[in-house]
Amino acid sequence: MRPNAFTNPLALTLGIAALLLLAATLILDMVGSRRAEFAHATRQIEQHDRMLAEHVARSFDSIEILLDEMRLALQDNGRWLDWRPGDGHQYLKERLSRSLPQIRHLIIFDAAGDQRYTSFAHPAPRINVSDRPYFRQLLDGAERARFGPYLGRNSNRPSYAIARRLARDGGQFAGALMVAIEPEYFEQFCHSTRPYEAFEATIVDADGRIIAFCRSLAHAADKPPANAGEDFRKVLAHGEFAGANIPMNRSVVEGERHLLASEPIPGYPDLRVVSATPKDILLRGWHQHALRIFLLALLALAALGAAGLLIRRQLGQLSALTEELQRSRDTLEERVRNATRELEARRSETERLAEAKARFFAAASHDLRQPLHALQLFLGDLARLAGTPEQKALVERIETATRSMTGQLRSLLDISRLDMANIVPERVPVDVPALFAQLATTYLPGAEAAGVRLRFRASPATLETDPALLARLLGNLIDNAIKFSPQGRVLVATRRRANALRIEVRDNGKGIAAPHQQSIYDEFYQIGNAARDPGAGLGLGLAIAHRIARLLGANISLRSDTNAGTTFAVTLPYRCGPRPDTPPEHAAPRLILLGEPGDFAERARRWGYAVELAADSASARRLLDAGPGIPVVRCTDSCLLPNDIQSLLRGHRGVIISPAGCDVPDVGAYHLREPIKPARLRALLRSLH
Repeated sequence: MRPNAFTNPLALTLGIAALLLLAATLILDMVGSRRAEFAHATRQIEQHDRMLAEHVARSFDSIEILLDEMRLALQDNGRWLDWRPGDGHQYLKERLSRSLPQIRHLIIFDAAGDQRYTSFAHPAPRINVSDRPYFRQLLDGAERARFGPYLGRNSNRPSYAIARRLARDGGQFAGALMVAIEPEYFEQFCHSTRPYEAFEATIVDADGRIIAFCRSLAHAADKPPANAGEDFRKVLAHGEFAGANIPMNRSVVEGERHLLASEPIPGYPDLRVVSATPKDILLRGWHQHALRIFLLALLALAALGAAGLLIRRQLGQLSALTEELQRSRDTLEERVRNATRELEARRSETERLAEAKARFFAAASHDLRQPLHALQLFLGDLARLAGTPEQKALVERIETATRSMTGQLRSLLDISRLDMANIVPERVPVDVPALFAQLATTYLPGAEAAGVRLRFRASPATLETDPALLARLLGNLIDNAIKFSPQGRVLVATRRRANALRIEVRDNGKGIAAPHQQSIYDEFYQIGNAARDPGAGLGLGLAIAHRIARLLGANISLRSDTNAGTTFAVTLPYRCGPRPDTPPEHAAPRLILLGEPGDFAERARRWGYAVELAADSASARRLLDAGPGIPVVRCTDSCLLPNDIQSLLRGHRGVIISPAGCDVPDVGAYHLREPIKPARLRALLRSLH
């Protein structure tokens, strides 16, 4: 078939459509890849800011813990006001360590605001901070305060302060314990983890004032450093976001040339990390991808042009080849249909013959059992009437033939039942030593009569299987071993293999040659019985054993060689010894909750705590008197802590959970402000428990 006039316009149309499809695909790929690249870079910036915020939170938590420990130690001691300057300097200096590089100074002020002791100088410089806002907050009754950023009077460097109130025994204000934080520590951490050189970030307070500033390495030479207290919106991104309203919660703001990300610091609602990154840096990978796509498009166009020329030359040949293939396919389909019909007919005939054979064996075995039973009764009468030795010998021969015929008939009946019936094993616990004792009772007399030494050796084990089917399977193997080991030895033993039990039947007979080992499980297959001696059976014992093994889900294997004996092994899953007793359950630790349970109660129960609700302090005392427990008090928005609850917490170490702005009296309990990090709360409850 040669190309007609319609072929060329059609090919041209298809080529133009292919070019348009390729162009659309490239455009969509460019747009999608830019969006994906920008989203990936944005997630990377957010992850870095979240890591920096969590690092800042952990650093502040370490400072808070140190301040709480020092405040308790100073208030319990009570003699710090009488220290000599050298003693106070040494005490504060010993509290600093390499594990707290975020701390610049530790300072103690007295009630008048005078600097008493410092960790950096002895004697302490004469400085008064009574005009500082954080000192006035502590003087007015606040337990803790934060202040900054500010220019430190001691260091003349940007600083941020965290302070704790020091009180006398009666609660009277005695002074302040303050930590001056080192902003350069956070800047150095940011420099070591920054994702890009042009990346810059700040730690700011609620008013947007800079506490610590991580400058861009790309513009560090031509950009002056920011001062503590400056508005981050005027400093970051060359002031591109000046005047913009940046929310305190987690957010991402896309500007004309920069991407601004804000991440709150967990546990410190007045602090957050704000970062700025040039958008061209974020899309650097996309630009490289776009260049590669453009080059690939040029190559694709060149390839399409060459392919078009080749296709034009091959159209005629393809048409002729298509017709030839069509004729070959029609011929092949006809041959396949004929072969399929023939195979289906042969399969149906095979299934019919197999079903007819099974039905024949079942019917013949069933119909022959009745006359055989009558024959055994007649033989009993005949044995009583036989008087001469010749008659008795004849009766014994008839009895031997009858027993052989009965055994062969029973084997045929078993085969037909296993083939025709849908037998479902009844799996129950089977004690292996008891099963071996039953088998010994059954087969020891026959072994002694044949002059075979039969021994059983079982290890304590319990199998989950059908006892009757397993006994029949092992019985066939034992009977086979006795039959082919005249005047020899047969051992039935168990061996443990991981989570399985291996039952072995070993004999020292003449063995089975390798060419016969694959066929011994077939029906009517016998080795060395070409004349079909009726005393040697029908060759169905191993076929029955193989079918029973498949029903039980067991693995049956053979190891044998000529004149080297034979070992049949049946492997089944097992459990050893008695079932383990259930360990006693320990009582869950108790939490006595006062206040609204909220989501705290459900979370604590998931952690394994028993949460009991108390309506008031009296109910809580009764619950605590009934057994050990941890009181947990949830304050309301009023931030009030009644006297009876304060008394309860002084007698029982517990936890106070309050809104973010609440300050509660120091009653010896751990005070947590919302929002609370679950890991921190869980660790605190575990330490109290």
